[in-house]
Amino acid sequence: MNTQTKLYKQLTQGQRYQIEALLGTGLTQKEIAERIGTSAGTLSRELQRNTDGNGYCAETAHSMAIHRRVSARKYSKVDERQMPIIENGLLLGWSPENISCRMKIEIPEITLSHTTIYARIADNKASGGTLYKKLPRFGKRRCKGGKRKAGRSLIPNRVDITERPEVVDLRSRLGDWEGDTVFGQDAHLVTLVDRKSRFTLIDKVDNKQAETVADSMIKLLGRVSSVCTITLDNGGEFAAHEKVAKAVSADVFFAKPYASYQRGTNENTNGIIRRTWPKKMALGGLTAAEIREAELLINTMPRKVLGGRTPLEVYTGESLALIA
Repeated sequence: MNTQTKLYKQLTQGQRYQIEALLGTGLTQKEIAERIGTSAGTLSRELQRNTDGNGYCAETAHSMAIHRRVSARKYSKVDERQMPIIENGLLLGWSPENISCRMKIEIPEITLSHTTIYARIADNKASGGTLYKKLPRFGKRRCKGGKRKAGRSLIPNRVDITERPEVVDLRSRLGDWEGDTVFGQDAHLVTLVDRKSRFTLIDKVDNKQAETVADSMIKLLGRVSSVCTITLDNGGEFAAHEKVAKAVSADVFFAKPYASYQRGTNENTNGIIRRTWPKKMALGGLTAAEIREAELLINTMPRKVLGGRTPLEVYTGESLALIA
């Protein structure tokens, strides 16, 4: 009989009554084990643990086994370093997945899964805590988008994304950027994101005129060392794309109308930016220092898609100590 699958099964009370009955028949432990359908090692451990001065009693043995099971010390994932990491991560705008990914890199011995982190936050809420309010998506509601007119006809010499080099889709090199604007009540943000590293650049503009946005993009891209391609949406604010292409020596392509997934990296990053500056918020009062601080927070946020690394680490090739 193959007893390999029996090794980790706990004995039932019925099997214990069989053991008690067979012990007085002269059978060996191996023979008894075969009769009750378990291994000789399991039977040997059962007799060592549950035999007292009066011999082996099935009822007593079963009670002793249940008591050990109930009182056994359970493995615990709790470590005093974990909650401060969770709290600080939430304050920085990290999601439980961001926190979990980063723990795997810097402190793997106390890593928690994102589901366990959510459970810790729920326990904190149940005890009167407010950590749940710091979750990036807390209080957010998804709004249904209506159809809008694409600005495709407003963009001269537009080059469609279908003509973009295939290497851009591979995300194998730095320098392929996606661009967009974030609308504010009295000012706007121009955002650029590197497709491979997710490294993000942000600038504020007072209006969405094409020349203003083009100048902002040129200024932002002047801060980085590599610009190969830029992929934009069909907003009229990008009508001066040829000015940008000439200034930074890069090719500019445009996504299909109503196909934001073709610039998914930038769209996701804009969602992160909106955590700090929600829709309908006045952006005109933002200072350059505040914008750079937001940039830094985004670029030092661990990403699951990057294996827990940050955009800054991937872009520069240098490691950071964020939680250790």
